[in-house]
Amino acid sequence: MSSSNPSQTEPSETPAPVNLHRRLWLLAWPMMLSNITVPLLGLVDTAVLGHLEESKYLAGVALGTTLFTSVFWLFGFLRMGTCGMTAQAVGSQNTPRILQLLLSSGWLAVFIGLLLVLLSPLWMPLGLSLLAGNDATSNHEIYLQATLYAQWRILGAPFVLLNYAIIGWFVGRQNTKIPLYMLVVANLINILLDLILVIGFGMNVEGVALATLSADISATLLGGTFILYHYRDEFQKIHRWLPHLKTLKEMVFINRYIFVRTGTLLFTFALFTAQGARIGEETLAANAVLLTFLLLISNALDGFAHGAEALVGEACGQKNHGKVVNVIRVCLIWSAISALILTLAFFLGGSLLISWLTDLSHIRALANQYLPWLAAMPLIGVWCYTYDGVFIGSTKVQAMQNIMLVSTFLIFLPLIGFSQYLGLNQYFGFSQSEQWQNHGLWLAMSAFIAARSLGMALCSRHYSKHRQWFS
Repeated sequence: MSSSNPSQTEPSETPAPVNLHRRLWLLAWPMMLSNITVPLLGLVDTAVLGHLEESKYLAGVALGTTLFTSVFWLFGFLRMGTCGMTAQAVGSQNTPRILQLLLSSGWLAVFIGLLLVLLSPLWMPLGLSLLAGNDATSNHEIYLQATLYAQWRILGAPFVLLNYAIIGWFVGRQNTKIPLYMLVVANLINILLDLILVIGFGMNVEGVALATLSADISATLLGGTFILYHYRDEFQKIHRWLPHLKTLKEMVFINRYIFVRTGTLLFTFALFTAQGARIGEETLAANAVLLTFLLLISNALDGFAHGAEALVGEACGQKNHGKVVNVIRVCLIWSAISALILTLAFFLGGSLLISWLTDLSHIRALANQYLPWLAAMPLIGVWCYTYDGVFIGSTKVQAMQNIMLVSTFLIFLPLIGFSQYLGLNQYFGFSQSEQWQNHGLWLAMSAFIAARSLGMALCSRHYSKHRQWFS
């Protein structure tokens, strides 16, 4: 199937060509590699601060990092929306629109980032207080270190959000190597400055924050340099560098659905963590270990989701229904193979991985009790990760939002209530113990992810059957 003939429409029964498998892998592997480097940065921060004499520095940075990860993730639509719309513009070979999308998403990212900085005296203390809970009053020193970290970290908001837009634009243009370069260089700068500022100059929390800020700025400069170098001929034809109003309105319209979807997802994981803390400190620690593995799973499988975003978007831009169906089929095949490998790896080596993350024997034992839930998660969640990419590439984001809302409020929350408050233990004759309460939490999380997978699969089948992917 040649992408050079946009007008050609192929039947959905046409087998996927070999080069489509190759194109998917060329797009997926750099994003897999770059995604896996993200947890590495947190490990380096932890290792550097963990060797200092006082634990308040590590606790303060952990608190601040949690806040900014959640806030910045809320604006992940700057990557996802930009990627899907750019991929469709690439498919329709609309070069002016491709450039308009970059400028519009870039200006939107800077505006939101500056707004976060200006309003930071209002929302940062509130956010840190909510996350710290009792620590905000009983351990004022940790809260103080978190505040010190946040005062430097917030200055990077425009750069972080601009990086989202740049990465989404490159992925939409089917160039995933440049995002890889951006993330690898940023991580290396962060690690180097961590060592110099914290260990060399004894700057502690300020050193970690400045290292992260410098890394964010470096990634933006590197991405901007690649844009001006590789696409300088295209940008020379631009008469105005302000956002295109119609494109900006369309971007805001599409991104509002992604914003609601992401906020709902954050709420789900926050409630899961809070309920684990309510059960007990040891349960919270064991769940934290397993959630680290869940992050690795999602980062690995998201590589195919990024490939789906680019290739499905291209096919939708070409109005080629058969190609859309073939891309979805190829993405699902490779995602399922990868998920099966991950599931086998966690079933066979999960206990060893847990022992690497914690030396506490009782936390190891507790985490191993719930490991089967985590080991099954790749096979449960692979469909929802892949279909996220499909729906973003086709900009069917309203359906993606609605499925997230249904999965959260009609599946996850009722199961949380049933297992934690309405007597699931007594109903099945289980003893009233922390163990069974936490099994209820993992049941709710697994059902939530499965519901998202099933909902998007059924919706995808409907769009394919009725040829509605680019209606």
